[in-house]
Amino acid sequence: MNHQGTALIGRIAQYAIAVLGIIFFIMILSGNTTGIDGGLFVTYIAFFLCAGITLVFSLIGLTKKSLIGMGAFVVVFALAYALSDGSVKPEWNISESTSKLISTGLHMLMIATLGAIGAIVYGEVTRMFK
Repeated sequence: MNHQGTALIGRIAQYAIAVLGIIFFIMILSGNTTGIDGGLFVTYIAFFLCAGITLVFSLIGLTKKSLIGMGAFVVVFALAYALSDGSVKPEWNISESTSKLISTGLHMLMIATLGAIGAIVYGEVTRMFK
């Protein structure tokens, strides 16, 4: 399908959703509660349709560098998860798995901070010797 056809379909969908929104808005103002359900239904459909289309097009556009970045993120997560412990104090009122995930997040933050500082230092040192 060419670009003009896709744009036309998008425009038609946009106007259809706008018209449905206006109809449901008028129904709500007139006191009909069916308008609320219909409005939510259209909202859910539009949300999942947009999220699905975005996911498909982002998966199509992945490059080798993107995959390397995602792989590095998975490695950092695995390293942080391995370093985390699930110790819980009774006054925290959380489960052991929640504590482990919180600890993982903190470890990921520390690893990312050290990586950023290392990249800055490396960049400055290499620039200094050029």
